[in-house]
Amino acid sequence: MNKKFKGVYNRSSNRAKWWDYTNDGTYFITICTRDMKHYFGYIFQDKMYLNDLGRCVLNCWFSIPHYYPFVVLDAFIVMPNHVHGILHINRGNDKTKNVDNNKEFKNVSGSLGSIIKGVKVGVKKEANSLGIVFFWQDGYHDHIIRTVSAYQNIANYIHTNPSRWNKDRFYNEF
Repeated sequence: MNKKFKGVYNRSSNRAKWWDYTNDGTYFITICTRDMKHYFGYIFQDKMYLNDLGRCVLNCWFSIPHYYPFVVLDAFIVMPNHVHGILHINRGNDKTKNVDNNKEFKNVSGSLGSIIKGVKVGVKKEANSLGIVFFWQDGYHDHIIRTVSAYQNIANYIHTNPSRWNKDRFYNEF
């Protein structure tokens, strides 16, 4: 049950309770705009056309390794009202992490949550500088990819997303 904090209900997290999000791993990420508003461009004849803010999202995503050198980016797409991406956290032998054993509801430095927060903040700042009133939906969706076949299905889903726009409005489960 959700509890109130300062008079406001606190959403429960959709993060896997059994997983440490600072762990090396491959993650499928979906980040949506508030109210699914089309901020990033449009799709015409199965091709996504980015506007200025859509290009900003692209730049912020591809700058992740600059701030987090242990992140390897993979399949990615900006859609009119959301983004999908696969990223790999791979620290290799460098297992130094800023880990807090009581990390529920905290953004641990170098965790998946802190990486996504950085992207969202970067896009929001750019929107403000462009004079665009812009909001992300709270949170994001993640899926821990644990098999090659799941990875292949998700990567294919990302690459073919524009061709399915308005044809199927449902997200496949992987």
